[in-house]
Amino acid sequence: MTAKVFIDTTVLMELFFRRSNYELAAKSLMALSEENIVCASLLSVSTLLYYVEAEKFDKKIAHNFVRGFKILDMTEADYKWAEDNDQGDFEDALQVACARRHGCSDLFTMDKKFGVMYDKYLSVRTISKG
Repeated sequence: MTAKVFIDTTVLMELFFRRSNYELAAKSLMALSEENIVCASLLSVSTLLYYVEAEKFDKKIAHNFVRGFKILDMTEADYKWAEDNDQGDFEDALQVACARRHGCSDLFTMDKKFGVMYDKYLSVRTISKG
């Protein structure tokens, strides 16, 4: 059965920039079934590209990287949901709203507080070392 899983900005950045937890993030996603569709929001993609430009990385490499994910749009309804359900981090609330509206079953993050704040709305899977 095909399921959509959502990665937040922290995971996208970890993977692209090969930060200190790159291997852990990559292994977590590689452990998913091949039938899973891995999604990222347009907000996450635009944040990634902002940092790609700021760090003077090759945007073509970033665009090719992003093509490996299904990019999900965000709407005014997502904004309103996030406004009503903000648990202390509006950007995270926007990510949850987007993931929920698109029918994602799980949300992967590197942010340990994410699950505490938003697990009641969506299954949050924190990628961390223990």
